[in-house]
Amino acid sequence: MQFREFLKTQLESIDSEQVVLPAGYHVVGHVVLLHLDRSAMPYAKEIGEQILSFEGRAKSVAVRMGPTEGVKREPQYKLVAGSCNTTTTHIEAGVKFKLDPLLITFSGGNRAERIIIADRVSPKETVLDMFSCVGQFALHIAKRKRARVFAIEINKIAFKFLEQNIELNNVEQIVKPIRGDCRITHPKNSVNRVIMGYLHNTISYLPYAIEALKNEGGTIHMHQAIPKQEENETCKKISQVCEERGYTTNTHVRKIKNYAPGIEHLVFDIYLDNR
Repeated sequence: MQFREFLKTQLESIDSEQVVLPAGYHVVGHVVLLHLDRSAMPYAKEIGEQILSFEGRAKSVAVRMGPTEGVKREPQYKLVAGSCNTTTTHIEAGVKFKLDPLLITFSGGNRAERIIIADRVSPKETVLDMFSCVGQFALHIAKRKRARVFAIEINKIAFKFLEQNIELNNVEQIVKPIRGDCRITHPKNSVNRVIMGYLHNTISYLPYAIEALKNEGGTIHMHQAIPKQEENETCKKISQVCEERGYTTNTHVRKIKNYAPGIEHLVFDIYLDNR
């Protein structure tokens, strides 16, 4: 049975003509993350309790109260049903992630992108993950390709989980965690590839990503959430920033998903060369 139909049968007192019931949810470990329409918010607890019986993996249910905030990417969720212990271990394509999804942003919708990037990496490469969080990109790369990775994270809570996840996945010898602001703590002239997995004004960090590349150039994967019509202008800005630093560029753009009404989550694959 589809989830929304299940809710309609279990919550007969709710007028489904007036209340928009959710069609689905995200599961991170044993925690269900739920986005509710405003009309359904008064029934969050009842919906959460029904999820506990519908979803076999669920022990906790939390509802999104607002957007992820700031460079530390702090989510806004409220626990509405189940266990208050929301620290969990999520397994993704063989990689283990310990985290608390009520405190740390973890997007299951980006799973395919994490694997795509890991598969592009050569074992001989050195990679910089500028916004590592709990290691979503860094650990896939290390586990799949055994490439060396610098993993930078500014959020104190996320960094603690990152350190634990490096040990949990037995990649201590090849992943170096760095706590701090990536504009300050990034290695210089050291890497072949940079991942910029942050969505808001990411292009302002591009000069620091370029500084991290080896002198001959390399590849930068820059994520950004923008209106579709700004794609070409963003490509022009990328070329300008790179050319000012002596690099020629070739940029390919890929869409990850719709981020918000009128806003797309895009990845700009930037290939830089100064030879």
